[in-house]
Amino acid sequence: MTWMSRRSMVAGGLCLMAPRVQASSDWPTRPIRIIVPFAAGGPTDFVARLVAKPLGDALGQQMVIENRPGASGNLGAQGVADADPDGYTLLHTTIATQALNPLLLPASRLRPLKDFTPVGTTAALPNVLVVKPGKHDVKTVRELAGLGARMPRGLTFGTFGHGTSPHILSLLFQKKAGFEAVPVAYRGSAPALTDILSGQLDFLFDNITTSAEQIRAGAVRGLAVTSATRSSVLPDIPTMKEAGFEGFDLNFGFSLMAPVATPAAIMTRLQDAFDPIASGPAYADQLRARGADALIVPRANLQGFLERATEGWLDVARQIGLGPAS
Repeated sequence: MTWMSRRSMVAGGLCLMAPRVQASSDWPTRPIRIIVPFAAGGPTDFVARLVAKPLGDALGQQMVIENRPGASGNLGAQGVADADPDGYTLLHTTIATQALNPLLLPASRLRPLKDFTPVGTTAALPNVLVVKPGKHDVKTVRELAGLGARMPRGLTFGTFGHGTSPHILSLLFQKKAGFEAVPVAYRGSAPALTDILSGQLDFLFDNITTSAEQIRAGAVRGLAVTSATRSSVLPDIPTMKEAGFEGFDLNFGFSLMAPVATPAAIMTRLQDAFDPIASGPAYADQLRARGADALIVPRANLQGFLERATEGWLDVARQIGLGPAS
């Protein structure tokens, strides 16, 4: 091969690369979608919407939230993994879902640690165990455990899909309390809470952001929160440990992700816009009002944080014998 032909090949390659580099430097030139793989009205949706407006303002483009529930969050996540890695399609989901779905859905092509690159972590929040006041006259966690023991498979509990936080916490509770209940799957927090309110569902480890208002109104009863300390939003509700059940201090975190091949220039632009929002006092105050906290992980530590979180959730799965859905 001559020097001139090699030069021509290199020049040709640079020409092919140039449009992508130019596109990255001009990005964004149109609205950006944030896919939420759960139903509207739940905490994953709420936090995404809280981030979307200021992030869109910082980037100079509209951020459009698209709810795409199904397969325990896997449906929406796979759609983002398969999307063009151009920065115009992002994913906002739970860290636990990302960690556990490869275990729970072994036939899936999705491998979150390899398929996504993190923009940043957005929030962490506990769950709260709720029941319908008057349905079984249950006022404490121990009373619910006793009722479950007297009614083998006679109670129902809500999940947002196999391996989601209400599912994991409910299985952990049943294991520690020594009873078995029947799972009922929902597409997100809002429809599950609706069935608690109507009395069709017996108990639910709901996200505190969606249940707090109903608890304060007396429509549902909060029995305990799954955090190490009491929630400032619901200070009268004990922790699971105070209620006599240890090992429930699990805060569920959320993250904003992009397809793994997204150009570095776009990722830097995204993170430069996102970081001041996620670490700002206004955002923290808005989260705290709903019982959540900002989850701040330095940019350089994001991948390692997600890898450690994945191993932690897999350990919890092993403890309760969680495996693929039948």
